[in-house]
Amino acid sequence: MNSLILVPLADNPAWGSGPLQWSLDLWGAGTPWFSAEDWQSFYAKAVTADYGKWSHQGSDQEQIYIAIVESEVVGAIALVDFDDVKEYRHLKPWVAAFIVDPERRGAGFGSAMLAALEERARNFGITRLYLWTEDKRAFYLSRGYALLEHRDYPEISIDVLSKSLE
Repeated sequence: MNSLILVPLADNPAWGSGPLQWSLDLWGAGTPWFSAEDWQSFYAKAVTADYGKWSHQGSDQEQIYIAIVESEVVGAIALVDFDDVKEYRHLKPWVAAFIVDPERRGAGFGSAMLAALEERARNFGITRLYLWTEDKRAFYLSRGYALLEHRDYPEISIDVLSKSLE
């Protein structure tokens, strides 16, 4: 997977159309926490983000990276400094909006994308990342993340995980 690169969405906003649609298909229609408008706003804001730095005291930072392999868009992954779940807003930054092309899942692209985002975070001086997932706990545990907590909400159950980057 050496040929995978992460490209800031701002470098080519058109590359976000596939990952945005995959996200809408998977999470954006009918899920209790996100609407299609939320996803579209998230991608629109990320087009104007500053990808050259990360402010450790910042707020509402949203960087979406498009994963490219051999000139093909294979997914997207974001680094954000907020969380949708109010109980965890004190934790930051978060891996978010992590999506792989449905036709390419299981081929190692997700692992390569996550490793590339972690390296980018290290380059920003970030020492710990957080994320939550509904159903991919095993994927993250096998990549060095630790379970912080399992939470059941009326509309969804999530696992909150973290990883030290030091």
